[in-house]
Order: sequence, then C-alpha cells, then structure tokens
Amino acid sequence: MKQFVLATLLTCLLVMCSLVMGIMAIELYKTRNQLTYLKTRDLEYDSRIKEIEQDLAAKDEYLDKLLTDSVFLERVVRERLGYTRPEEWIYRFPKDNGDSSKTP
Repeated sequence: MKQFVLATLLTCLLVMCSLVMGIMAIELYKTRNQLTYLKTRDLEYDSRIKEIEQDLAAKDEYLDKLLTDSVFLERVVRERLGYTRPEEWIYRFPKDNGDSSKTP
C-alpha cells in the first residue's frame, strides 16, 4: 500500500512537472515570437529615423543657404513667389501638354 501511494505521488509529481514544462514551453514560444516582432519593428524604426535625420539635415542646409547666400535667396524668391525687380517683366507661357493635334 505504501508503494502504491508513493507511486501515485510520483506519478502526480511527474504529471505536474510535465504540465509546468509544457506551459513554460508555450510561454517561451510566445516570448520568442514577440522578441522577433520587436526586433523587426526596431530595425524599421531605425531606418525611419535615419531617413528623417537625412531629411532634417537637407532642410537645415537649405535654411542655412537661405540665411547666408543672397544669390540663392533671390533665386528662391523669384521662382517660388514670382517677385521681380521694378524694371523687370515676367512672361508666362502656357504649358505644352504635348498634344500637337490641337494646333490650328
């Protein structure tokens, strides 16, 4: 009887250990998948950060040119805002759409 109780206890202990190991294996699998996902997302964010930093550097350079280079500033003001000097005229021509069948 004593051996039966001991065998039953050992069997229960073995089953409980197996259950705990199974649960731990499932949690380890979930954690590993989550880690893989987070590493991938981290790499994507790193590449986005590099792109944004490059864009910021280009905009800083553009701003610096606007503030220091008067020739560049004049060109930008003329092109984007259409400013002219008092003695100048601006001629604007219609854009050609490449459709030559409409010419008279």
